[in-house]
Amino acid sequence: MAKRMIKKGARQAPLSADRLRAGWPGPSGTRIRLAQAEDTDKVDALLTTAGVRIIPVLRSAIEAGTAGSVLLAGLRGTKNTFLTDAARTFARLDMAESMSTISLTLVAADGQGQPVGALSVTAPGTIIERAMDQAGYEPLRALTLGLVIAKVHGLAVAETARRQGLASALLKRAWQVYAQLDYLLLYGSYETERELSAFYARHGFTVLAPGEGFLLDRIGLPFGVNAGDDQCVFTRWRSRN
Repeated sequence: MAKRMIKKGARQAPLSADRLRAGWPGPSGTRIRLAQAEDTDKVDALLTTAGVRIIPVLRSAIEAGTAGSVLLAGLRGTKNTFLTDAARTFARLDMAESMSTISLTLVAADGQGQPVGALSVTAPGTIIERAMDQAGYEPLRALTLGLVIAKVHGLAVAETARRQGLASALLKRAWQVYAQLDYLLLYGSYETERELSAFYARHGFTVLAPGEGFLLDRIGLPFGVNAGDDQCVFTRWRSRN
C-alpha cells in the first residue's frame, strides 16, 4: 500500500476538546493528555524539580474539572464564540479563577496512567497586572490579554523518563492548542544554569540573552517583560499569514 504523503507546511487537522482530554500517543508508550484531578500531586512534584509549583487556584480548578474550560470551549467553536465565552466567564468569576480557565496543564502519562512529564502554561499574570497598573486597563480588559498571550510556567520530566522526547511532545501539543486559538505569543523563562537555550530554539522560540527582556509594543502595550540577570527569556510569536 502506498504511503500517504503530507505536503511540507500543510496545516494540521484541527484539535478538538475531546481529543485534548483523551490525548495522543507520545514517545516511549506515553500518552500526552490534559491533566486530570488525580494527577495534581504528581504534577506538582514534577514541576517542583523545575523550580515552580502548580498555582494554587489552578490546582483547585484542575481538581474541580474547570481548568482550561475557556480554551476547551474555544476548540469546540469558532474565534467569535471563543471570545464571547471568555467574556461571559471573566464577568462571572474573579480574576484568579478567570485565569485558570485559560491555563493549560498537560501531562505525559506512562502505561499505568501516571504522569512522568508535565507542562503548565498559564495566563500571563504579570502582564495583566502591569496593564492595569501602568496602562490603566480595567480588569476585564486586562484579562483579555490572556486570550492572545500565554506563559510557560513550568515544564518538567521525571529523571527516569528523560531523553525520550517527552518535553518536546508536551511543548508541541501546547503550541498547537494556542496556535489554533489564534494566540499571538507564547513565552517563558528559565534560570541560566539550566542551559535550555538549544531546546527552546529547536521548537521555534527565540531565546534572549541572560537578563534581556522584550517589548510588547507590537500588540500596543507600552511596556515589556523583564528578566533577572540569572534568567533567560524565550518567546515565540505566531506568524501572521
